[in-house]
Amino acid sequence: MKFRIHRGAKEIGGNCIELNSGGKTLLLDLGMPLTLGNPLDAELPVIAGLADGKNVNFLGVVLSHPHADHYGLLGKAAKNTRVYLGWDSQSLLRAALPFTTFGMDLTNGVTYQDRQTFEVGPFRITPFLVDHSAFDAYSLLVEAGGRRLFYTGDFRSHGRKPESFRRLLVEPVIKGVDVMLIEGTHLGRNGQADAQTEASLEDDMAQSISNTKGLVLACFSGQNIDRVVTFWKASRRAGRTFVADAYLAHILESLNRPTLPRPPVFLPKLMKSKLIRENNTEVVLPFRRRRVYPEQIADKANKLVMMFRSSMMQEFESLGCLTGGKLIYSQWPGYLDRDRVNTRAWCAQHGLDFEILHTSGHADVKTLVELAHSVAAKRVIPIHTDSPERLGELIT
Repeated sequence: MKFRIHRGAKEIGGNCIELNSGGKTLLLDLGMPLTLGNPLDAELPVIAGLADGKNVNFLGVVLSHPHADHYGLLGKAAKNTRVYLGWDSQSLLRAALPFTTFGMDLTNGVTYQDRQTFEVGPFRITPFLVDHSAFDAYSLLVEAGGRRLFYTGDFRSHGRKPESFRRLLVEPVIKGVDVMLIEGTHLGRNGQADAQTEASLEDDMAQSISNTKGLVLACFSGQNIDRVVTFWKASRRAGRTFVADAYLAHILESLNRPTLPRPPVFLPKLMKSKLIRENNTEVVLPFRRRRVYPEQIADKANKLVMMFRSSMMQEFESLGCLTGGKLIYSQWPGYLDRDRVNTRAWCAQHGLDFEILHTSGHADVKTLVELAHSVAAKRVIPIHTDSPERLGELIT
């Protein structure tokens, strides 16, 4: 088995790894690079059969998780491309279709499950469920031609599934693999700092919400189910009701997990207009008895924590409910500089406090080193990092 990293070796995101064995080709992830100003400028890696679907030796793409920097170029691949992904990952991509440009209905999708080995041509693949900000994220062990490659995908140990990391540390089948491709997002960011746990973040959020007199707006990714739970629990501890927008509510409905919250639902005007225009209004029918309407928000402002996106700014301005409130920003702070609007300035203009309360979806350096030592691969190669050289300093 041979492998080639097309993207991700010296950048965060855009992961794409080509595997070859016995004349057959398989990809691990096909991500959209995060460094591009316009995603439409992204080009597929040059791999026979990926763009035109005419090479029988190209076997498809195995996705580690449903984040666009790992699957975002699938839309440019041939329509007959076989895609292997987690069961819930497929549900999440399909649920995003009515609301975003990154949703997908993978007609050639084949689902896999935690620790259930499957075969694609000469490749034997075993997925391992991991803790990450994306729901249904996996590390992947690939065996072919007498060689073993372990691809961590994106992972962490400080989220709401820390036990998945502990299981990975003692997993016998990944010990001593020939090659380990390990994510290194934080190699160039926070030095040796330990990441804040999701439970500790919940404590900070509960305190922050309790100290706010008016409406609390929660700005975070709806695909980050751990963060949904964190806001939900923190809101309840502060004596408030967490309100999802229709997109988040639809995601939670699609996962159909009794352990996940079923919050009241707000349907923003722009979201409503898009659903009507594209004949997708049926997706909000399951929430009709849980709706929170615009005219109700001002009177209940000091009792609510509401999901927020920058596209909702004008609507919230018109409701007269912002003064004395707070916006809690719970994403990577670097996104603030990339957004089309200045969220901090908007908050200041409308009497809202602005606070960043966030913990990363990626492993801190301590966790990276612990996994690398535990697996004890013959060769360790960092990926999903802009500072690959640091790994060698840490694990030698």
